[in-house]
Amino acid sequence: MTDLAWMKTYIGDEAAITLHLSAEEFGAYERLRRHYWQHGMLPDDDVRLMRVTGVDVDRWEAVRSAICSLFEDGWRLPRLDNEREAAAEKREIAIDRARKGADARWRRNASSNAPRMLEAMPKAMLEQCPPAPAPAPEDSAPERKEEGLALTRAKEPNVMLMSMAEAQEHLRSTGALSADENEVNGYLAASRGG
Repeated sequence: MTDLAWMKTYIGDEAAITLHLSAEEFGAYERLRRHYWQHGMLPDDDVRLMRVTGVDVDRWEAVRSAICSLFEDGWRLPRLDNEREAAAEKREIAIDRARKGADARWRRNASSNAPRMLEAMPKAMLEQCPPAPAPAPEDSAPERKEEGLALTRAKEPNVMLMSMAEAQEHLRSTGALSADENEVNGYLAASRGG
């Protein structure tokens, strides 16, 4: 397996050499190219080549004969070998440059980085994660619970959850609607979406 995550494809060149292939043949050729890119070679074994291409046994001979002329002996692709080599060199150069840049950055201020980090980290951590407040004494827990219950009890009843008769009575008792039956029923029907 290779660390080369991408492969150049020259659309015009590929089209020129594959236009005579059927969709199945082109798919098999392309899967072989990708396998070649990943592994640097293709197996010289028809069973494994069929697995790589996904072509059925009864179709393999026809597909093989259509695409084998695109490869050199031993299922080699010299152009792809050259592309792999160039991509590997570029990758190594990029890795080396990145390593040198990181080394230079950290070495330049190496003696001053450690003390600064040591001073800055606790402050930054406190700003990002302030300490939790101290828990309240045990005796105030029931009071807090009672306060929460009082707030819950003080909430207005939900007319949407009441029966029609309960809702009518509640609306009349709060003075939200007149005692006129048609007006109450119209409000309830409208508020319930029906």
